[in-house]
Amino acid sequence: MAKDIAKSAGPRKFKQADEKVKHVERKVKEGDAKHKQGAGIYKWGNRKESVDQKEPFRKLMDQGARKAKLELTETRKRKRKLHYEIEKEVISVWEKTRVRDIEKDERAKLISQCLKKMKGKMPEMALNHIVSRAMQNCVKYCTPGERKAVFEELRPHCLSLAKDKYAHHIVIKMLDIADKAQLQQMLSLLHGNVVALLRHPYASPVVEYAYTISNAAQKLELLSEFYSPEFRLFKGLNTPGKGRLAEFFASEPAVKKRSVLQHMSLALQPILEKGIVDHSIIHRAIVEYLSVSKKSMIAEIVQQLSGGLLARMLHTRDGAKIGVTCVMLGNKKERKKIIKGMKGYVAKIAQDDHGYMVLVAILDVVDDTKLVTKIIIKELIKDLNNLALHKFGRLVLLHLLAPRVRRYFPADVLALLEFSSSTVDDKDFAEEDEAMDEVMKTPADTSAGSKKSRSKKSPAKKAKTEGGAEPMDEDKDEGDADGSTGVSKKDPSLRRSELLSKSGLAKDLAETCRANAKEMLQSQWGSEVIYEVAMGGVNGELWQTIPGAILSLHKEIADLATIENQDDEDVHIMEQYFSSPTLRRLILNSTPPPAGVEGLSFSAVFWSVALKTKCKRWAQGHSQRVVSAFRECADLATREAAKSQIKSLTDSGLLKPVTTRMNGNIKLAARVRFPFTIDHLM
Repeated sequence: MAKDIAKSAGPRKFKQADEKVKHVERKVKEGDAKHKQGAGIYKWGNRKESVDQKEPFRKLMDQGARKAKLELTETRKRKRKLHYEIEKEVISVWEKTRVRDIEKDERAKLISQCLKKMKGKMPEMALNHIVSRAMQNCVKYCTPGERKAVFEELRPHCLSLAKDKYAHHIVIKMLDIADKAQLQQMLSLLHGNVVALLRHPYASPVVEYAYTISNAAQKLELLSEFYSPEFRLFKGLNTPGKGRLAEFFASEPAVKKRSVLQHMSLALQPILEKGIVDHSIIHRAIVEYLSVSKKSMIAEIVQQLSGGLLARMLHTRDGAKIGVTCVMLGNKKERKKIIKGMKGYVAKIAQDDHGYMVLVAILDVVDDTKLVTKIIIKELIKDLNNLALHKFGRLVLLHLLAPRVRRYFPADVLALLEFSSSTVDDKDFAEEDEAMDEVMKTPADTSAGSKKSRSKKSPAKKAKTEGGAEPMDEDKDEGDADGSTGVSKKDPSLRRSELLSKSGLAKDLAETCRANAKEMLQSQWGSEVIYEVAMGGVNGELWQTIPGAILSLHKEIADLATIENQDDEDVHIMEQYFSSPTLRRLILNSTPPPAGVEGLSFSAVFWSVALKTKCKRWAQGHSQRVVSAFRECADLATREAAKSQIKSLTDSGLLKPVTTRMNGNIKLAARVRFPFTIDHLM
């Protein structure tokens, strides 16, 4: 834009300026030559003079050369930039107004002066990297009337400004400060250009920000341009329902479905090839595309995303769904690329609001436990304490200790995991593919004879029809899509055991729990991890590999209950809000160690160490729930040992029955069995 304006100004002659430039360049060359000559040791007659003795001369020479270079730069900028003097003034004003301790009236006055100088020249000046920042500052602090004037001047040029490296920031600022009417005007400018702008590296953040701040109807309007050319060319076309493609396909003919899928494929492919996958609007479009595509079309998307691209998409819910789908439907080679693409970012992904779901899916379906251990588990071990105390990081650990427990995982995540962990049925896919093939057929294909359609059968289908065996994969080790897509052959319990035991994760996790027992017990999230470790994991898997570490953890927890508080602000683990329910659960559900392990149950250890002589003290407040748990603990020997003391406390009225409210009725608290299975959700 600036070059076009400069050309329109016509030819100019700067004879004096050119002579000055040549003179300055000559001086600079002479100064550089003298500077190079000044290095080392000078020999003057019979004596040597070091560089240090010539230092004053060198400084004077350097100052002259520097001044000449600055003059040369200024001359060139005046010659090249149309609004150079105004830009200098705007930048100097910006340096004054950007500070925090300036008075509001003074700032408003300076900004008004600045906007008056830029009036009529804003689209051209916004292309400058410093002036663009100054304009954003002016828009931020100016009055509503001045802001409206800036908006009206820049609005016609928004599409071209959005594609500039520096000017696109001022467009984002305009979206940020726009009212409802102005936002609708900006979205109208984007209409018909959404897909094209998303392919541009500088314009795509503008579309993403507009999508983020829009309401549901406006988001659907932006997203629908992926669906069909009609949505891009004509306003007022809306998809039924919530804009889901499945709903859209239900009420449209096959010709329209074919058009939508072809248009979406053509729109998404260039975006994925350029690697512009960070934006939520693209994630939403890919999710909709995958929800209605056939297996071969999904495989193309999975193949493109497997690797480093997928790791950049996991920060949104839709991006995490795409990640789980890629892990689920990817073959051995693609799963390997996905895992390698996460190298160095595993801990960050585990603590992401949505990214943890992809790690859980990897732990759930990938059979190559050596690769998972080498990249995923090894990075988890480095940050176990922080992960155990994190709201989402703990879920990755809990999935290995107590998979699919609805106490820990939301229902929608469990449903997603159930789908991801099931082996993909090629028969179901074949039926869907046949239906989709009918949709994707062109009229010419439909009118073709049956012989032509039979000749287009895949080699695998043809061999199967003729009664022969299905052809072998050419690359078994890498895992082709044919016959190995989404397959998990290893038994889940065996996979879990290898990830926990052979990797050393179980041992390190138990040691982390023992070393940080108090902190984890008193944490809302860490208490769940230490509970599952102390219980030995699902089906007692930890008892088989690290029985000594579990018994040490039991002893450490019991010892903590005997320690008196040194600080008045510190709450004892028997009374703390999160630790006391955890202790109660451990007492209720703990059983004696399995055969072959010498030791006592947690309830027996806790009774003998912490409560045997102190029941009366802890029979009130939050701690009474811990004491009353011995009435119903799973270890019958411990229940009998504690029976007399518990009965005497109950008869005296000091220990009250612990009750819970269920469906409006008061009922005695029953012992809760964990883990739940997925059947409870269905």
